Amino acid sequence: MEIFGLGILIPLCALSYLGRAGDNEVALAANALFFSSALALYFYPSICAIGYPKQVRISIFKLNLLAGWTGIGWALALYRAFVLPLADE
Repeated sequence: MEIFGLGILIPLCALSYLGRAGDNEVALAANALFFSSALALYFYPSICAIGYPKQVRISIFKLNLLAGWTGIGWALALYRAFVLPLADE
């Protein structure tokens, strides 16, 4: 189910990015959609970890917040959210 979320967010972010040019209402809506979907995509590993124990959630959020901008940190946070909680339970 988590991969389905990525399958929705990535095209949504890309399509809204393409419609951002201009000064009309469509461009304004596309800007709002782009920034909200980009923010959700950035914090996607933390969103996936909502149902996990508190220690796991906090560690994923910290990794995502502090090192997620590198790409490698985001991938590690996503890996931690998908795979490692199964070992913690």
